[in-house]
Amino acid sequence: MEQIVIESPLLEQWLRTALVDDHGRVFLPCGAFDNELKALLCISHDGVPIVRHEGHVYAPASWLAKEYPRHAQAIDTIADKVSREVQATNPGERDM
Repeated sequence: MEQIVIESPLLEQWLRTALVDDHGRVFLPCGAFDNELKALLCISHDGVPIVRHEGHVYAPASWLAKEYPRHAQAIDTIADKVSREVQATNPGERDM
């Protein structure tokens, strides 16, 4: 699991952190889009994989975009940027 942290003095680090698994799937913090407990209950019900990292719950960006359509464009933009960053730092290591 690779961690990408966006630089910003305005947000706490966990809100600026994205995680990428070995398959290139981007995980974003649920708490950025809704109450973390509520999101965790929905994710569990849907059978979606999660990542717990430093006390926070991260879900696949694809699930977040479907679950929170109001934020879908921002989620997709962030996930695309994170994927490009991972590809740039690890060229040839994964096929995304």
